[in-house]
Amino acid sequence: MTVSKNGTKGIRKMHRAKIAVFAYNFPHKKTQDILLRLFLEGYPIEVVLAADPVKLNIPPASVRTKVRHEAAVHPRKICERIGVHYVVVRHNSSETFEIVRSRGVELGIVAGARILKKPIIDAFPKGIINFHPGLIPEARGLDAMLWSIIGDVPLGVTAHLIDERVDAGCILLRREISLYPDDTVFDLSERLFETQLDMLVPAIEKALAGNCKPVAVRSSANRKMPPELERAALDKLAEYLSKMSRRMEGADT
Repeated sequence: MTVSKNGTKGIRKMHRAKIAVFAYNFPHKKTQDILLRLFLEGYPIEVVLAADPVKLNIPPASVRTKVRHEAAVHPRKICERIGVHYVVVRHNSSETFEIVRSRGVELGIVAGARILKKPIIDAFPKGIINFHPGLIPEARGLDAMLWSIIGDVPLGVTAHLIDERVDAGCILLRREISLYPDDTVFDLSERLFETQLDMLVPAIEKALAGNCKPVAVRSSANRKMPPELERAALDKLAEYLSKMSRRMEGADT
């Protein structure tokens, strides 16, 4: 890290590989925080590919497990302030493919996107990094936190280079989160999110170095959890935390 003449710490300049960020074209906390973290860590964002919202054919959850964030900054405004090219585009379009190729982008990062298709994935020489709020391959697919609680799977985040399958590809990093006896699902959800941000730099470095492990997929990805299981997961939370805490204590001895 460099130090300026007035003694303040400057931003360390990292690998100069060109990065494209897949984002949403509306205020979205993950998009906001990944853009700001990349900027602060000195990674060059070549372009932000921002997609308009689409209506999903997924039933709403019967229970709430995430904090409602209401003060996210629009990604266009962030890009204007930090000098990053911002394009509103459908992610799986020929236009996205041409932008990536014409600008010499090497690495993609998912800050907000739906399932990306193979032609777009293949356009990135270094791949596209996704951060999944579950351990892959044990907790692939939707509602990873709740399925992990139901299945007694440790809670954690996987950084991986995607392929055309759901939550598969090539694993860069897996990291379990800390657990506490008085955790709520909101604590767990936020810790999973914060862990994704903390894994951003090491995941990029591993991707640029080509250091990853292919995912061995033995089962299909989880679908949306039905309402009765959502409630069962919440009812099981205290038991789950106790069991996982004992497991973690045993691993430390």
